[in-house]
Order: sequence, then C-alpha cells, then structure tokens
Amino acid sequence: MRKFTIIFLLALIQVNAQDFPIVQIPEQLTKNADATIISKDVKVTIEDYDKYYYYEKLVIKVYNQNGDKHARAFAFYDNEQRIEDLEVKVYNSNGKQLDRFKKKDFKDQSAVGNGTLYSESRVKFLRYVPVTYPYTLVFESSYSTSDTAFLPDCNFVEDYGIGILKSTFQISYQENQTLRIKESNFDGFNVDKIKEGHKLKYSIANLEAQEKEPYSSGLKNNTPNVKFALNKFHLKGVDGEADSWKDYGKWIHDEFLVGQEQLPEATITSIKKLVEKATSLEEKIRLVYKYVQDNTRYISVQLGIGGWKPISATEVDRNKYGDCKGLTNYTKALLEAVGVPSYYTVVYAGRDKQNLDEEFPKMSGNHVILNVPLHDKEIYLECTSQKAPVNFLGTFTDDRNVLKVTPNGGIFDKTIKYEDKVSKQKSIASVSINKDGSLKANVSIESTGIQYHNKYGILDFKKEDQMEHYKEYWSYLNKLELDAISFSNDKNEAHLTEDVNLWVGSYLSKAGNQFLMVPNIFNRNTFIPKRVRNRKTDVVVKRGYFDEDVYNITLPKGYKIESLLSPVEIITPFGEYSVVMKKNDDGTYSYNRKLLIKSGVFPKEQYADFRAFRKKIAQFDNSKIIITTN
Repeated sequence: MRKFTIIFLLALIQVNAQDFPIVQIPEQLTKNADATIISKDVKVTIEDYDKYYYYEKLVIKVYNQNGDKHARAFAFYDNEQRIEDLEVKVYNSNGKQLDRFKKKDFKDQSAVGNGTLYSESRVKFLRYVPVTYPYTLVFESSYSTSDTAFLPDCNFVEDYGIGILKSTFQISYQENQTLRIKESNFDGFNVDKIKEGHKLKYSIANLEAQEKEPYSSGLKNNTPNVKFALNKFHLKGVDGEADSWKDYGKWIHDEFLVGQEQLPEATITSIKKLVEKATSLEEKIRLVYKYVQDNTRYISVQLGIGGWKPISATEVDRNKYGDCKGLTNYTKALLEAVGVPSYYTVVYAGRDKQNLDEEFPKMSGNHVILNVPLHDKEIYLECTSQKAPVNFLGTFTDDRNVLKVTPNGGIFDKTIKYEDKVSKQKSIASVSINKDGSLKANVSIESTGIQYHNKYGILDFKKEDQMEHYKEYWSYLNKLELDAISFSNDKNEAHLTEDVNLWVGSYLSKAGNQFLMVPNIFNRNTFIPKRVRNRKTDVVVKRGYFDEDVYNITLPKGYKIESLLSPVEIITPFGEYSVVMKKNDDGTYSYNRKLLIKSGVFPKEQYADFRAFRKKIAQFDNSKIIITTN
C-alpha cells in the first residue's frame, strides 16, 4: 500500500511540473521551419442556410522570431459574426505554462484602415511577446455567424516556413442543404478524406515546411485546399440562392443594384450638356469618366450590407465620395443618362493576379470596376482612381477573370492583358563625357503598358520627391546631380515621357593611363534570382516587358574607345537580349540595347536555364570598355 502511494505521488508531481505534454516532432518537420503546427483542428457546423458555427484549436511550436507571425491569435467580428470564446495558453520548451489569456485580455480595434469612413468590422487580437524560444502556443477560438455566403475554405498550408505534424478540417451540414465542394492540388500530398453522411473530414500529417521559390504561382496554387459553397445562403440580412455564375450575377443585380441608379434631374441635365458635342461613344465615355475623376473621391464604406451593396448614385452625387461599389454604380448611372450602357463588374484586385473560379460559382471578389461594351472592344474603367486613363487597369485588375453583372445574370469576361512588347520602355540619351571623367546627359524615357502603370504616379510627387526617385533609380551613378525634370502624359494613349537633364560627377574610373566605362549608363538590369535546388513549382513570369535603349556618346577630343563591345544576341524561351555598339561617322559612338522578358509558365526543370539567362543579362549590362587618350 505504501509503495503504491509513493508511485501515485511521484506521478502527480510529474503532472504538475509538466503542464503540457512534450511532443516529439520529427526532424524533417523542423528543417527550414520557423514553426511547426503540432495540431490544428477546425470544425465548421452549418446549422441552417443562415447560420454556421466555427471552432478552431491550434497548437503551434515556435522556434524563432520569424515564427512569431505564425502564432496567430485573432478573431474578426461584426453585427452578424459573434465571437463565442477566445483563449491562449503559452508553454516553454519543458511544457511549463508561462501565460494564459482569456477573451477579455485581447485587444479590440477596427479591422479596416484609415481610408474607410464607415465599418462595423472589428478584430480582437493578442500580440504575445515571448521571453524565450522555443515556445508552444495553444489558441482556441469559436464564433457563430449568419453570413453563410462565405464559408471558410480548408487551406492546410497558410504560409511558408511552417511544418505540420497534424491538421484536420471538418465540415458538417444539414440533410436538406446542398453543399458544393471543390478540391484542388491533392496530387503529391497525403490528404486523407472521410465522408460520413453529411459530414466531411480532411486531414494531413507530417508535411514539411514549404520554402518560398522565386517566380512561383503561390502557395494556394501549389498546396492542397478545398472550397465550399451553399446553394441557398445568407449575407448581411439578405437571402440568396444560386448554383451558377449566371444566378449569382442575377442575385447581385436584383438585390444590390436595382433602385441604386437614380440621379437628381439637375445632374442628368448637366451630364447631358457635358457630352452634347461628343462625336462618338468613346468620347462620351472619356468625358463622363473625367467628370467622375474631377468631382469625386474614394472613401470605403463597409457597414452591414453596405459592404456589398453600393450606396445610391444620388448619395454619391450629393456627398462627392464613395467606395469602389458606390463610384462604379455612380459612373454607370451617369453613362446610362447619356445613352451608354455599362455593367457593374466583380473582380479580385491586387498585383498578384487572382481569378474568379469559372468552375466553382460562389460569392467572390474584393473589388468592382465598370465594363463598357462597344461594338468593337470592351472598355474597363477603374472608378476609384482620379488619375488612371480610360481603359487602363494597370497591375491592379489586369488579365483576370471577372463577372459582369447584367439584368439577365452574370457573364464571365477577361480584363485587358498587357502583352510583353506593349509594356515598353524606350530610353534615348545624348551623353557627353568630360576629360575629368564626369558626364552630362539628356535622357528621354517613353513608357507604355505596365511600364506606364509603374511610373505615372511620379507626376503627383513633390519636386524634391521626384528628384529623390531618380537618384534612387540611378543609385549606381556617383555624384549624380539633376538639372531639370519634365513630363508629358498622354492619357488617351497611356503614354508617359520623362525628360531628365543630369550631370554625373564621377562616371569613368581611372586605370593607369586609361579609363574604364560601362556603356549601359541608364538601364542596368542586374537582378539574378536565387539558386534553388530541387525546385518544386513551375516558373511563372506574370508580366513581361520590353526595354529599348539608344545612347549617343560623345568623347572629349583626343579620347577614343580602344575596343568596342562585341555584338551580343541571346534568344531563349524566357526572352531575348541584344547589344550593338558602333562608331558613327561623326566620331561619336552609339550603344543600342534591347531586352524582352516574356510572360508565361515554364516547367520547373527549366529554372536553372531561366536563372542563367538573367545572369547573362546582368553580366552584359555591366560590361566595361577601355577608353584611351593620346
């Protein structure tokens, strides 16, 4: 009896000393990892078409400061989404509890930025500052919501640098409900799926941390994920039913747009007068778009259904502001008033192209733009911008699937793709070299396509900021001084010309009685992507471009180039590069360079060749010539 009591007491002491069981994590799950998910359990219970319940328990071990961002502890809420519970416990490497935080300990703030006028979306979050590494964080959260238009997706891999010991996602629904499901990227991953009646459970185990690879299409396109959608759903007090994009478009039109297009009679009279001398539909579009740009500004509104339904055209007209939905609807109403039909258009916006999934209809998108169909082309308007030209989308919404909302339903379309050679930059420079190694030059840079998008914002910079921009752009030029800068912006053609007069105090480098010079003075492309062994993903170049450089170089009297650069021509599947340098009849020298980077998807096995191409560009862009004196 005494022996049993001693053993029991020793066991009790051991349990008290170790509050959390130490889990043995396989070495491969810690390799290249800043953190490892020991376990993650998600349960989604759909109780009705207008209610679901979400529960999550995350146990994650963090190894270093980079891993802190993976120990996420936050929950969003609003009038429809109610947080049921939040709790965090933190343990040291020996399993001893260090901290415990309840719902009341979480900070609370608005979940949107300063550009939002109205929003009910808020977030509770915990910023845990560790005292030691590694540590284990256990986060439990639950909420209930009536917004079933957006069901949680199953994304096992949410970031790079996280190993996964075990992760499960379970969703259950009612017998009278239709739950649509799309599984993606399961090949090559050991995903276990169990279906029992109206319950689905997905799980994955022993997944190594994913490493970020240059020119990858992203985690979501290369790791397992599952999307869910109900045919009958609810959003901010509005019921909906749809199982096709046509139905979704019809629902958006009928519930969100009908009745929001009315304008004051005075505004209708004014806008008709504005376009009365227009000789074409396209000219009418330009005049109306400029009117919107000159008379409104962007402010986000995310209040209840207002997060999805535009404020009325009358309200935008009165207040002179709106969000993407309100400004798009307002522009649409103005065009309708002058006899030009257009369509409210849903899109995923952002520099990283994301498409609406044509194969899986569900409430989607994070932005709206306006489509204006003409007999020979489709025109798109970014109604939140006070600067963008007509039919110019830039990298924000270019080349992706969108949903045009019509009275008869949704219609899929694709926005403008800027072809590689359309995204062109042509630099023409007249350069004079001085005997002291300095140079003076006038540089004219013409840009179109995506290269125009990357630059037209410079026009709004203050003078000193414009100066700083060029000093940073040509940071390799020693003792750079800018004498004058001017611009010409043709918005009708989306064509920008930059004219820069400059002086470089030290360009030639002296080598004994000779000088060394890099003929590529103003456009060196020296980026070389990092080496990747055993690459796992295809090479994706999302946007291509074309550079052409023409420099005319005058040397001081008595100076000459000992040997011109040898002609270079490189042609690969990834692009083309050429350089030609010659002496002109008047004694000056010309340097002509062309670089084409092609957009596209290339097999992962070609990454080494792609990198070699970029390496050659960097090498030849830095090539030097010898200048001698008499």
